[in-house]
Amino acid sequence: MINSFKQSWLESFWNSGSNKKVPADLSVRLIRKLDILNTANELKDLKSPPSNHLQKLSGDREGQLAISVNGSWILCFRFENGDVYDVELVQYH
Repeated sequence: MINSFKQSWLESFWNSGSNKKVPADLSVRLIRKLDILNTANELKDLKSPPSNHLQKLSGDREGQLAISVNGSWILCFRFENGDVYDVELVQYH
C-alpha cells in the first residue's frame, strides 16, 4: 500500500487522476504503475510484469527501489514491510 509521496503533485494525481505536471502521454501508464505499487504486499509482487524493470538504486538513492513507467520515466520509492513510502516520479537520461 502506498503510504506517502515525496511529491505533493504526484499524490494529487494519484487521488484525482490528473495533474498538469504529468505529461498527457504518461498519465494512463502512470496510474497503472501506481496501482501496482499500491497493491504490492511483497517485493516479489513488483517483479511482474517484467516491464517494471524493478531495480535497487545506489548512490544518493541508496535504500530506494525503482520501477520503469515509460521511456526515461521511473517511479522511485522505499518498500518496507509491505508498504510503499516516498513515491516520486523521476525522469532520467
